[in-house]
Amino acid sequence: MKITHETSPATGAQQAGHTESRQQEPTRLAEQTLAVFPLPLFVLPGGVQRLRIFEQRYLAMVSESLVTESVAAESTGKGFVIARYDKAFDFNVPDWGTKVQVVDFHHGEDGLLVIDVRASHLVSLDRFEVRGDGLLMARCRYRDHWPTQPPRARRGELGQALSELFVQHPPLAELYPQPEFNRLDWVCARFLEILPLSLNEKEKFILPNSFSQAKSFLDTFILGQDKIN
Repeated sequence: MKITHETSPATGAQQAGHTESRQQEPTRLAEQTLAVFPLPLFVLPGGVQRLRIFEQRYLAMVSESLVTESVAAESTGKGFVIARYDKAFDFNVPDWGTKVQVVDFHHGEDGLLVIDVRASHLVSLDRFEVRGDGLLMARCRYRDHWPTQPPRARRGELGQALSELFVQHPPLAELYPQPEFNRLDWVCARFLEILPLSLNEKEKFILPNSFSQAKSFLDTFILGQDKIN
């Protein structure tokens, strides 16, 4: 089942509206208490992940995440947070994560719930507590990331490389029915999510001023090779 308000395209005036909304989010979403899903994943704003859900506490998390925050606000679900699983930290997660919202769900052939989630923004995490059903909860506050880059008239070399990768991997392309190969920050974020790097290595690219560093790294890593494995 598609959740249509999450999958509609954003172009022209709509893109401007999304940018304005993103700039207002530090105030509007200054603080929330959300469920935290510890996973060995790296997800940046705009990224989509497909997850299989079977534990009861996470089924409850998904159900609760679909509850609309406010009728007067954007028609979006409450969402939850994906945070990097790491035993080195208390509660097995660091002090940051990515807020995501369910955009599609169905039951697989094995009967398990399969959900697609799209990342909206990064969050800082604190005040952790484990709920009675075992679900990890935390206070979440908006955490800024890279400035949004305007779309280019023509896709660059990195955009072309990502486009070719999508052709080679249809399941990946399926998650992005409206890819933004002409927007450099979107392209860089998608590459960082899928490249075979350690989560610790990827984490240095979550800082707001790390975009130039990320692009430079990808120019070398991607364009300096004959192909992407």
